[in-house]
Amino acid sequence: MEPNTRQLHPKARSLAAAVLAVAVLTALGGCGTDSGTRPDNAPTADPSAASSSAAASPGIGATPAGPATGPEGNMATDEYTTQLLLLHEQLKTQLGPAYSDAWVDGGVLHVAVTDSAAEATVRDAGAVPVLVGFNSTELQQAKAQVRTWLAQQPLPALEVHAIAASGRDGAVIVEVPADQVTALQSAAADQAPAGEVPVIVKESPGMATPYSTK
Repeated sequence: MEPNTRQLHPKARSLAAAVLAVAVLTALGGCGTDSGTRPDNAPTADPSAASSSAAASPGIGATPAGPATGPEGNMATDEYTTQLLLLHEQLKTQLGPAYSDAWVDGGVLHVAVTDSAAEATVRDAGAVPVLVGFNSTELQQAKAQVRTWLAQQPLPALEVHAIAASGRDGAVIVEVPADQVTALQSAAADQAPAGEVPVIVKESPGMATPYSTK
């Protein structure tokens, strides 16, 4: 359970705010990431904070108030985080198949969508729309195709650390050790395992356990 920042010593509030920021980024991942070391107990919001914020949180057509500044600023972070999460869930439901992904940049909710009508809906809700080429369902299907392709070992001794479907990038992202990046990127370009959806191969920051593609 997420700690209640109102009960924290002032020196611990900055750490709590950082944890909340990670929780927002994790919760807004509309397409998802699979990795070999993802914990099963990802942080969730304090139910008391969520229930108190829900009554006052903005709905569609309203802009969340920015996090407070000054001595009480960190204590307001949990409420602002909850507002962003609620706004995201409302937009995701309303946008339906036009929804692709969402993320927070500079404290502002960005939502990737696939048509101009959805852009207007996101903008009217107080978030920033980003027009992209693939929706969440298409990216999830592409991710499954890439996972099947990787299981066939397109490179000898291939070691995959993570696979993600990113609406923000409009691609499936695969993380591997540095010495496998170039060869796997070349193989993906030649074989197009996800069809029209690009595959981006990146160097893994280092995972304790390789991700199973089986």
